[in-house]
Amino acid sequence: MKQYMILFSVGKDRPGIADDISTLLFNCGANIEDSRMAVLGGCFSIMTLFSCSGEQLEGIRKALPTLAPLGLDSFLHEALDPTTAMRAPGRPLKFDVTAMDHPGIVRKLVHLLREHEVNVETLNTQVSRAPLTGAPLFNLSLEGTVPAGRPIARVKEELQRLAADMDLDLLFRS
Repeated sequence: MKQYMILFSVGKDRPGIADDISTLLFNCGANIEDSRMAVLGGCFSIMTLFSCSGEQLEGIRKALPTLAPLGLDSFLHEALDPTTAMRAPGRPLKFDVTAMDHPGIVRKLVHLLREHEVNVETLNTQVSRAPLTGAPLFNLSLEGTVPAGRPIARVKEELQRLAADMDLDLLFRS
């Protein structure tokens, strides 16, 4: 029977980490289904959803310690088959935010979404430098689902109000 697992790995950034992880999984017979990889604060971080048999999973568990000498901290977590994982019905909510960086932007946005029971599916943030001035510029991209029966217009209105209060540029996407 096919099993689904998520492998989390993080270590000091260097060339070849994605190859190390994908080679380990391939050599053990696993199939990478979905993944997210990024450099964060000088570290390379990987979340990889993979499928395998029970026997292959045991091989992966035995091989996982071989990543430690390569500078990677890794662990496994059980997951569901992504084709059968239940998703709550609702309407998609997608938006981007740009602002001068300051503490509390993410917290206030996700808190408002929580109050409306919006399920955050992807959330990416990054601080870059503004052209000309070099001031820290905060960028956020979010995709979520507003539950069926909740007026998406109300969620958007409250997000716009919060953006105005916090001096955020908010752009809804379709």
